[in-house]
Amino acid sequence: MNEGDGASTLTTPTGRDFQWWQLRPPRRVPRTRFAVLGLAALVLLGAVGYGGYLWRYSRAHVSTDDAFIAGHISPVSARISGTVVGVSANDNQDVKAGDVLVTLDPKDFQVALALAKASVEAARGELLNAIANVPLADTTTRSAEHEADASLAAVMSGLEISQHDLEQRRSEARSRQGAAAAAEAAVQAAESDFERTRLDRDRIQALFQKKLVASQDFDHADASFKNAQAMLDMARHKLAQSRDEAAQAGAAVQAQTSAVAQARQRVTQAQAVLANATGQRQQVKVREATVEAARARLQLAEANLAQAQLNLEYTTIRAPYDGRVTKKTVEVGQVVQAGQSLLAVVDLDDVWVIANYKETELTHVRPGQRASVSVDTYPDVVFRGKVDSIQGGSGAVFSLLPPENATGNYVKVVQRIPVKIVLLPGENARHLLVPGMSVVPTISLR
Repeated sequence: MNEGDGASTLTTPTGRDFQWWQLRPPRRVPRTRFAVLGLAALVLLGAVGYGGYLWRYSRAHVSTDDAFIAGHISPVSARISGTVVGVSANDNQDVKAGDVLVTLDPKDFQVALALAKASVEAARGELLNAIANVPLADTTTRSAEHEADASLAAVMSGLEISQHDLEQRRSEARSRQGAAAAAEAAVQAAESDFERTRLDRDRIQALFQKKLVASQDFDHADASFKNAQAMLDMARHKLAQSRDEAAQAGAAVQAQTSAVAQARQRVTQAQAVLANATGQRQQVKVREATVEAARARLQLAEANLAQAQLNLEYTTIRAPYDGRVTKKTVEVGQVVQAGQSLLAVVDLDDVWVIANYKETELTHVRPGQRASVSVDTYPDVVFRGKVDSIQGGSGAVFSLLPPENATGNYVKVVQRIPVKIVLLPGENARHLLVPGMSVVPTISLR
């Protein structure tokens, strides 16, 4: 028997070869063959039916393996510089909102807070003192201004009286000078009469001695002479009196002129005092400005106090929300700087799926459609969700180097557009899904 050519042959003693079917007698096809053929037909029908199901399923569902879990990851960093004196959280530890994670040395910030409180008290005292000085300065300067105003009014009245008296003295002096001039004229007239009567008497006396006139004529001439002499003496007396009165009136004018000058000087002094008092009134505004400056210093001190209180609070670093601690890089004794990342807190209660679907698969995708999410880590678990939103642009548009198709060598490439799928409440209650896990979401289009 020879099998080298792949077919079974039989060699006879004569050296002739026969094929095996030439040696096998003909027989009937067994019934099992019909059963196998029927089973194969059933399998084929089942495959066709399953293929039809898959075709219909693919028409009503879209799926992608380019998807991952996203969530809120809060990097916890120091807001102030300081030395770490306590670390209360470990990697992968679940924490609650407000739990203490890291503690910085608070001594320096406690001292700064005490200094800020002292500055606030000092500034408050300055403000109260400045406020108290305002009404005192107002009362004092107002009283001084009123007194200066009244004094000015008094000396102005005195100046007016002095000027009026000066005018009277001048009028009286002019009257006295006129009277003196009249008296002088009367003296001259009396001297003329005296000289005339003396000459008449001398002539009558000479005639009387010669017995040419009667004694009665001489007596009459002598009486006229004596009368003229008396009138001359009286006129001279009046002239002297008038001159004295005119001199007195002139002196009175000079005295009153000096009084007017003194009154004017007093007015000038009173005006200066009033101007000074009015200027002192400006001290009220200065004091009010001092109050505002003191109030501003108090506000600044209070702001510094608030900042010191915040800095002291910042020495205790707390969890921003419920989550799990990850990526811890802080240790006790480490000196950290403001803004330095210490650890991260992942919110496992609020995660979602970012699925990058081809743009050709989003024809019938709408927000609110049901979705199922499977993950390789838990192959027997299906998470339910719904479509939340579709990003307003492809992933390439928001990449670091977006494509530029203005060069002329454009090649059309099917783009992927991120779709956000949120899980239904309670689907991730056991925190099985964490950010970064690869998932396969399927959206039901109907």
